[in-house]
Amino acid sequence: MIPKKIACFVEGQTEQIFVERLFQEIAGYKKISIETYKFQGGKTNRIIQPLKLSTIKDTPFFVLLYDCGNDAHVVSDIRKEHEKLTNSGYEKILGLRDLYPIPLGEKEKIEKGIRGFLKPLQKIGIPIAITLAVMEIEAWFLAEWHYFTKLDNRLTPDFILQECGLDLRIIDVEQRVHPTQDLDKIHQLVGSNYDKHEKISQEIINNLDYEFLYLHLVKSVKQLKKFIDEIDDFLVE
Repeated sequence: MIPKKIACFVEGQTEQIFVERLFQEIAGYKKISIETYKFQGGKTNRIIQPLKLSTIKDTPFFVLLYDCGNDAHVVSDIRKEHEKLTNSGYEKILGLRDLYPIPLGEKEKIEKGIRGFLKPLQKIGIPIAITLAVMEIEAWFLAEWHYFTKLDNRLTPDFILQECGLDLRIIDVEQRVHPTQDLDKIHQLVGSNYDKHEKISQEIINNLDYEFLYLHLVKSVKQLKKFIDEIDDFLVE
């Protein structure tokens, strides 16, 4: 079996863990192979280190997932790897990064700049699609508010509203200026904290309701829908 192949470049560890799980949940664990790698070094001395090789073989879909280390490297790493991925039979490249600390009002300017930077590549190889998770990917975690009670049964939407002034059932998470800070305030309500460390990111991502995310959140979180639509387009046999 020759699988369909896609490459995905994300800005950091939290995004890498989430995107890997998202692909698995949408495709089905037995239908997709995923290998993860991490870029290290500065602009001129980038090296790629393997994080996790796939143990599932002979699947119809294959994802090559790169952690670029920070948002500044996502587009430049894509540009450096584009020709090799094109020649290796990949169908498309996806990129996922956020805006923070750039102000939300500059979103269109940043998107325009990215399109201009990648435009020469779009004419000579496989297509590239970049998604901005608006301010931070943590906004998507805020939107999937069901998982909070899995972490601690005290963290109901009403309790969070009472203590933090955030009604997660109705707020536009894509307008939140610092979603990571919002998450940290909620975690502090039960004596915890959110600091992007792998253990707590993994715990959150393991407890997300992916059915709710896939069927309902896409109706209100535009950038999440954009990213999932790209995954759906790829996962057509």
